[in-house]
Amino acid sequence: MVYRVVGGLVLVAAVCGVYRGALRGAFLFDDLATVVNNPSIVHLWPLVGSGSSGGPLNPSENHPASARPVVNLSLAINYHFGQFDPVGYHAFNIGVHALSALMLWAIVWRTLLLGYFGGRFESTAGFLSFSAALLWALHPLNTESVAYVTQRTESMMGFFYLATLYASLRYWGAASRLSRSGWLILATVAGMLGMLSKEMMASAIGMVLLYERTFVRDSFRAALRQSWPLYMGLALEFVPAIAINYHGPRTPLAGFHLGVPAYVWWLTQTEVALKYLKLAFWPWPLVIHYEVPFLRTISDALPWLLPVGLLILVTLVLVWRRTSLGFVLAWFFAVLSPTLLIPLLGETMAERRMYVPLMAMVPWVVVAAYVTLQWIFQVGPKGVESLWRKEFSDHGKSVTAKDPRPLLVTMAGTLALVAAFGAVSIHRVAAYKDDLSIWEDAVRYQTDDPLVQVNLGTSLGKAGRTEESKQHFEKALELDPNHSHAHYNLARTLAEEASSVPPDKAKILLDEAISHYEAAVRTDLLFPDAEYNYGLALASARRPSEAIEHFEKAIATRPDFAAAHNNLAVTLAGLGRAAEAVPHLEQAVRLEPDPESYGNLAQACAFAGRRSDAIAAGEKAIELARQRGKTAFADELDVWLAAYRVRDEQPAR
Repeated sequence: MVYRVVGGLVLVAAVCGVYRGALRGAFLFDDLATVVNNPSIVHLWPLVGSGSSGGPLNPSENHPASARPVVNLSLAINYHFGQFDPVGYHAFNIGVHALSALMLWAIVWRTLLLGYFGGRFESTAGFLSFSAALLWALHPLNTESVAYVTQRTESMMGFFYLATLYASLRYWGAASRLSRSGWLILATVAGMLGMLSKEMMASAIGMVLLYERTFVRDSFRAALRQSWPLYMGLALEFVPAIAINYHGPRTPLAGFHLGVPAYVWWLTQTEVALKYLKLAFWPWPLVIHYEVPFLRTISDALPWLLPVGLLILVTLVLVWRRTSLGFVLAWFFAVLSPTLLIPLLGETMAERRMYVPLMAMVPWVVVAAYVTLQWIFQVGPKGVESLWRKEFSDHGKSVTAKDPRPLLVTMAGTLALVAAFGAVSIHRVAAYKDDLSIWEDAVRYQTDDPLVQVNLGTSLGKAGRTEESKQHFEKALELDPNHSHAHYNLARTLAEEASSVPPDKAKILLDEAISHYEAAVRTDLLFPDAEYNYGLALASARRPSEAIEHFEKAIATRPDFAAAHNNLAVTLAGLGRAAEAVPHLEQAVRLEPDPESYGNLAQACAFAGRRSDAIAAGEKAIELARQRGKTAFADELDVWLAAYRVRDEQPAR
């Protein structure tokens, strides 16, 4: 018992020590949507709200936590206690990771004591399982899932994946009907919570079944006959997931409708699968975005297709023979199968997807190393037979480990790897300080990735380093002349420059910006932000009719684009088309009720001859402006409204 307590404290301390640098990391990328601009997390009750803000268990659409209400609830709890202080969010992620390490330790320990291994690890199971859990906990591939707030979707799903397997293990070994029922309920609940954290949980029921058939029973039929209530319970995890996605996916970024042919994706994923395996054993360099060009023909994919095909064949044979390695390889492919099979736009490969596969791979490698050392220290036919006959099993024959050297060397080697992995993870966590540091780190290793160049340029622009940002946008266009976001961001930078230079230079810059906006919308037909900013640039260049066309395209793609409605209306009113402008301004204030939009609505209504509406909108604009401390704007509107009232009340001559 003391060993378990001390081991648990060491595991938690190691995780906290490595990840303490993440506590002050800024919100990054998707965090803006899932945390900063997520109205469903700003209150804990009601859990299932309605309207645009929803509730913690009914998040709004189109962000990474949309179809993952359990994750969204965790964000709401963080917000309740710390609002937008990132420390609490990061501490939660670190805590989930530490709990997963403890859970993995318990599962591997119990697995090594199963009859499948014939008592071979009776005296070493605790040490080997602890080493495996510690090594997994500090593996650098896990840093994205821990240091990046939004990727708690992966770590929370991973914890519930382990919890489902652990509860199933206890279910199979329960001594009483009451205990068995309790573990059945816990396994079912864990499965549901995992599915409501991330859809990759779907493979858990299959992996639990394969685990039972491999390590506990001798066939799938026996497993289903003995444990059918468990699998009925685990199948229930699909019910809430289907209900959430009944009307279509909440985050429509995956599927075969996104323009990537299925066979191209599958061919490309053969290369990705091998890259994942390489990073599992040699986790360097690590980057936030991996540029993996699509493989469009079998001949292009052949160097990766052949080894992956062979690996799948080996996996099937080893699974059929009930080997532990077969289970580990099946776990690898099964957990990754959703992203290996279904196209995910813009993210061919991601480190976080290895969070759960490593849970099986790392323990197997640690135990395999120990068994290999046993053979090395007792070379002979019996040693060879015990090593390879069933990897770690002697078909029920008891094997005792009297020689301590294999365990000592295994522990020493593991500790050396732990130290190395810990150092790499600390270095990697430092890169997650803010978006500029993560892209500066990425560009060191992905110089020829246009997306990395664009995102680094964007981050430099936010930091006020305009000239450097332009260089990276231009570099991205050298790499990919049709990169819409490179054109768009370069255009925005040029347009902002044009607003602060003399008129003759401003015209040159604005014309150049317009040409890049045109390229951006030509290469991406569904790019509302580019259409909107293109419209702003055309309006600044005194080309209002063309500007109107692009504001309308932005709205057609994104009907709730309040700024586009507002600027379209202002441009229409400037052309004397006030009556057409009013509906767009009314929509703008419904979407974003700010004083400027209400002020524009008041003036448009006045030009359109809608006196009462103009006065009402003007009064609302003044009220909002004073509430938000915009005193000068409120005073200006007050003067205009007073003059309008007087002018309108004068009798006609």
